[in-house]
Amino acid sequence: MTAEPLRCAVIGVGRIGSLHAQVLAQDPRVELVGIVDPRHEVAEQVARTLGTRAFSTAKELVSQAHPQAVTIAVPEDARLDIATLVARSGAHLLLEKPLTPTLACTDKLVQEVEATGVRAMVNFILRSDERYEAVQEAAASGRLGELRVLSATRSGTSAGAKMLRDSTGLLISTGIHDIDAMTWIAGSRVERVYAEAIFERGSGWGREDAIVLTLRFASGAIGQLDTSWVMPSSVPQPLSARLNIVGTGGSAEIIGSHNGLSIVDSERLTHPDLANWPVGSLGVGGSFGRSVRRFVGAILDGGVFPTSLGQARHAEAVVDAALRSVASGSPEVPSYAAANP
Repeated sequence: MTAEPLRCAVIGVGRIGSLHAQVLAQDPRVELVGIVDPRHEVAEQVARTLGTRAFSTAKELVSQAHPQAVTIAVPEDARLDIATLVARSGAHLLLEKPLTPTLACTDKLVQEVEATGVRAMVNFILRSDERYEAVQEAAASGRLGELRVLSATRSGTSAGAKMLRDSTGLLISTGIHDIDAMTWIAGSRVERVYAEAIFERGSGWGREDAIVLTLRFASGAIGQLDTSWVMPSSVPQPLSARLNIVGTGGSAEIIGSHNGLSIVDSERLTHPDLANWPVGSLGVGGSFGRSVRRFVGAILDGGVFPTSLGQARHAEAVVDAALRSVASGSPEVPSYAAANP
């Protein structure tokens, strides 16, 4: 007997939410039952393309379409109320990161969602990148010995700063991925953070151009993250990322998101992104597509999510400490008063 498809919906179909909707629409285990976006004409267009229905509000969606699982990809300042409403309807949640703009608000979201008993996953896609998984497995198995240094770089173009400047910040939107990945690989939470930032181009809207963090893990390992969104659009790849792990028994390194692909045409050299969310004839691939499909699988078979609310909250606590460090000029301790990883 064929199992009934999982009834899924997406709230917020901007750049990231539309990718969620595409992955779900292409998954044979899923019935995409609805789309919501405050720009109703956008929701209508996405719904038509994917063969589903557009709803005006989240309340209308849950009361009429009765989804079993919902992706919430609205801006973080709107996520608490929508996540609470959907969780109280009994639908499981796939939440984009960060959960909310502040730790206090995130703690409220965690409390509200956990009180309902529904399951919630946070979409940290590096945990579904097979290269990062291989490094984490090597570290966890002891092949790298005792980890001593974890170093990450994530550099973006100024287009990202211009696009996101009104809704989010460099560290909470971009660098948080590497914070979570290093915490996961280290198998240890961050105890202390020191950060320095540059405010020049982004100073007009209160955003950093670049920020460098030094992290002290409870295990004794030291981490470093440098992230920026200042490069010109002429660079071959719009997002450049690296990870280097050094232990007493060995090391591991991840370079770039293009996986060695270079394309030259009459205009320029490009390194297309194959790692994160490549979109091709087979749909949305990379770690993003794999992450969403893992969410569906975990709901259907009761499996473990790659990233829990507590793990996401840990990464946000490190970001909070880093921003406090930028302001104070001193190392800061992350707040773990609520959920722990």
